[in-house]
Amino acid sequence: MKNSTKQENSRLDHLKKEYDILVIGGGITGANVLWDATLRGYNCLLVEKNDYASGTSQATSKLIHGGLRYLKNFELGLVRESLSERRYLAKITPHAVRPMGFIIPIRSLFQRIQLLLGMELYNLLSFDRNKEIDPDVQLPKYRWNSAAETIYKVMGLGRKSLKGSFQYYDYANPNPEKHTTEFIISAKEKGAHAFNYLSVSALKKQNSGGYTVGLTDEITGKKYLVSAKVVVNSAGPWADLIEAMAGISAEKKLVRSKGIHAVVRNICGNECVVLSKRDGSHLFVIPWRGKTIIGTTDTAYEDDPDKFKVKQSELVDLIDEVNFSFGFAKLTLKDVDYYYGGLRPLVEDPGSTEGTYSASRKSEIFHYEKEGFPGFFSALGGKYTTSRAVAESLVNAIDTYTKGKLVSCVTKFTPLLGGRYQNLKELVTEIQFKFPHVPGNKIDTLVRRYGSLTWKILSLKGLDTYRIPNGELYFEDEVEYIVLNEDIHHLTDFYFRRSGVGTVGKLETSERTRLDKKIAKLLGWSAERLKEESKKVDERYQWFVD
Repeated sequence: MKNSTKQENSRLDHLKKEYDILVIGGGITGANVLWDATLRGYNCLLVEKNDYASGTSQATSKLIHGGLRYLKNFELGLVRESLSERRYLAKITPHAVRPMGFIIPIRSLFQRIQLLLGMELYNLLSFDRNKEIDPDVQLPKYRWNSAAETIYKVMGLGRKSLKGSFQYYDYANPNPEKHTTEFIISAKEKGAHAFNYLSVSALKKQNSGGYTVGLTDEITGKKYLVSAKVVVNSAGPWADLIEAMAGISAEKKLVRSKGIHAVVRNICGNECVVLSKRDGSHLFVIPWRGKTIIGTTDTAYEDDPDKFKVKQSELVDLIDEVNFSFGFAKLTLKDVDYYYGGLRPLVEDPGSTEGTYSASRKSEIFHYEKEGFPGFFSALGGKYTTSRAVAESLVNAIDTYTKGKLVSCVTKFTPLLGGRYQNLKELVTEIQFKFPHVPGNKIDTLVRRYGSLTWKILSLKGLDTYRIPNGELYFEDEVEYIVLNEDIHHLTDFYFRRSGVGTVGKLETSERTRLDKKIAKLLGWSAERLKEESKKVDERYQWFVD
């Protein structure tokens, strides 16, 4: 980049020549592997060719859930694991989750009996859901809503043959991009190295053991060589391309499933509504930050993952499905304030014929030692919710390979940077005592966004505010903290993958200009660089017209 800053030109000066573990991919799986391995004492480097959480991890339905629908396939082990992991995430990142009700409309006696059994089983499998959890994020048991209660809670629902609804509870995860990055930044605080916009350009096995890896800085174009005893391939939809680069031909095939979501005007109440699409798959109508998220789709994707795009026709089809199932909505393309999509990496057994919707979300960990690549691990498949458990299993395998014994995993109870508190109300009280001149609503907002990081944010003493389209206020001190501490190199990093400022729709021109200038000043950008960066933010709101 011709307009790179002095800071960007020197950001890799402390890159070491040798690491114990090189993690490829800065999504939620790679972030958890980095966090776990660092806590176990490994010298780690994570590299991500784009921004952290810019692939599959930004394309979720923004939920931390047990996966009720997997009970249909009798995947009890997966559901129990997901429910346990849901609790661990609420324990180590309570500021990143919010209890949310999910309403499933019932239209027949058979469906009611069938789902009642499912609810009881889900409840049984989550018997310990509130153990050692902050009261602010504890989850209640499921309940039955009468037809009248259901209509009151979900105004737009079709009333024909409606018997009522079941309402169960999981977590909303309002900003998964930020949540993913927090694992990485927390690992860096413990001594790990991690760099976004640093791609793998070569990967070669050394005769003496370990791997030599060529890296390219996507910002400056500079090239580097590092060696690692262990390589962890957590590149998600790009994982098979990394394996091919190393010369590995895997037996199991990676299948890419495309999923898209749209952020539209508010069309629902306080609960998420679970609807059935025409093809029998499920559709979520999710309340989110004063807007509604609709999604997801699930279609096979066979093109180059670097060429991924969301097409207008796909958004039209998604809107059509919502209008069919939720007639009150009457959505059009003009109601789409923001959209996002991504590729889910699913592992397909040789000879499998099931579609991507029915395919299991179980994760698989491969060590290619028998194929002649000792110390090369791949983590494929899996769900956002279970990524901590995947990382634990993978680092256990690394322990066995490198040390011949396991080191204790502590990620079930070690909080991230923002999760270092036991009780939200007590945290708010303590911060109010330390910062008596800061308005209470500002403290409350920051604590719910950043948890215990609020101490550091308020020490910056910012005075300015920025209002975004859904009415939320963002504060000068939080903007400054994010820009200077969370590896922001482009405006798009800030707007779409850290702050969440840009994901509810376009900002008013005056607010946007003020905010852009603030960020440019903090990062030392020239007027020309700011113009380039601003253009990329504008382009993000345009979909591909097919």
